[in-house]
Amino acid sequence: MTAAPRFTFLLDVDNTLLDNDAAKRAIDAGLRDLLGAHGTARFWTLYEEVRRDIGVVSYPLTLARFREEGGRRERGAGAGGPAGAGRFALADLLMDFPYERFVFPGALATIAHLRDLGRVAILSDGDPTYQPGKIARSGLGAAVDGHVLVYAHKEEHLREVTAVFPADHYVLVEDKPAVIAKVYARLDAPLTTVLVRQGKYAAAASDPAIWPGPDLTFDAIGDLRACTLDRFRAARGRALAARRGGGSA
Repeated sequence: MTAAPRFTFLLDVDNTLLDNDAAKRAIDAGLRDLLGAHGTARFWTLYEEVRRDIGVVSYPLTLARFREEGGRRERGAGAGGPAGAGRFALADLLMDFPYERFVFPGALATIAHLRDLGRVAILSDGDPTYQPGKIARSGLGAAVDGHVLVYAHKEEHLREVTAVFPADHYVLVEDKPAVIAKVYARLDAPLTTVLVRQGKYAAAASDPAIWPGPDLTFDAIGDLRACTLDRFRAARGRALAARRGGGSA
């Protein structure tokens, strides 16, 4: 008797399991309390500079640059930048942020449902220091029994992903159309792609003339609780047929 295919579900974190847009707004409010409008604006400018320099968001590196810049001002003009206890408060805000408050409703129940169908792992982009801590603090790491992989650009590490989590069929759950398209093009294994329309990236989904779209689309992560293995299999079959015929899934 042939064994049932082993399904592995690869779940993104930011704006897929966790409302990262809302978390960032809360961090912004905390920064304004600590730094004022000017200091907060400068912090986010450095944040974007770090993103451009290393290709990924990094709060630790942004914090280091912000402190270094403030230290130079203090040594020079004797003003600017948070000092003393304020610096510790800034580090506490960023490094101990309560991400567990921003897990999407239904996310943990969805993980539990998918665990009944196959193996569940988190596959996330992010800073290699900050992102794993964020996932742990949110409770999401424990929900998947520590099956967590974090890369600056996860679509470049699919061989490692499939080596760590071998399967006959993968299901990628994401909010970013660009990442779905890259993984679909590069993963040499049966794959069902799922777009969850949460967050700014999903709201700006790619032109269907350029990207034919995911195999399945849901408005919220909790909606996946209605999915069976048969639905994931069938969605991939329909998508492949549509692509061969020049249509969209």
